[in-house]
Amino acid sequence: MITGTGAEPVIQLFHVHKRYGSQTAINDINLTVTKNDFVFITGPSGAGKTTLLRLLFLQEAVSEGQILVNGINLQRIRRAKIPLFRRSMGFVFQDFRLINSYTVYENIALVLETTGQDIRHIRKKVPHVLRMVGLEDRIHAYPPRLSGGEQQRVAIARAAVSNPFILLADELTGNLDTDAADMVFGLLRQLHSRGTTIIVATHDSRLFDKARARIVFLNQGRLEGETKS
Repeated sequence: MITGTGAEPVIQLFHVHKRYGSQTAINDINLTVTKNDFVFITGPSGAGKTTLLRLLFLQEAVSEGQILVNGINLQRIRRAKIPLFRRSMGFVFQDFRLINSYTVYENIALVLETTGQDIRHIRKKVPHVLRMVGLEDRIHAYPPRLSGGEQQRVAIARAAVSNPFILLADELTGNLDTDAADMVFGLLRQLHSRGTTIIVATHDSRLFDKARARIVFLNQGRLEGETKS
């Protein structure tokens, strides 16, 4: 089993398989991620990186095996409890998933509204997280008016606004130029320094020099080992 260096496991995968019909996307993965780990999941296109993140976020169900997150067996969570489970996690999607008809403020506030946060708390928290990503002046802008790098930073702010214990990011910088990618990755380092466990799926090996992290190699759905950056 591939394990982290910390004492407290927050994510554990035991012989996890994911199949779509006759196609195997994840093949017998064993992996442990410990508290405040920074982990890159890397490999070629089609290796299963995105599928692995989707399993952790309960967007997909495993075909075989078990996943524990903070001691919770994901195979035993009732469907009605999934939104509550996801509140402890943030997910930054490759395609941002911002609502174009909502302002930047509204996109981020929606996360807090769905968890029943008080409106006064939301009005303080959203500007705070936008200051963190350097976009306070874009608070009333709509996503189509933002650059790709700005949209990615909004997506990170949205994922971070609920202070997630774990943050998952899928091909975080794939569509960004070097300067925007550096800024976006700096935001992840900030979150990591505050105690968030970070898992980034990427095929971009240039990122490995940007953080002290575990690098886990995935190929054709199998883990093939790991190293450190």
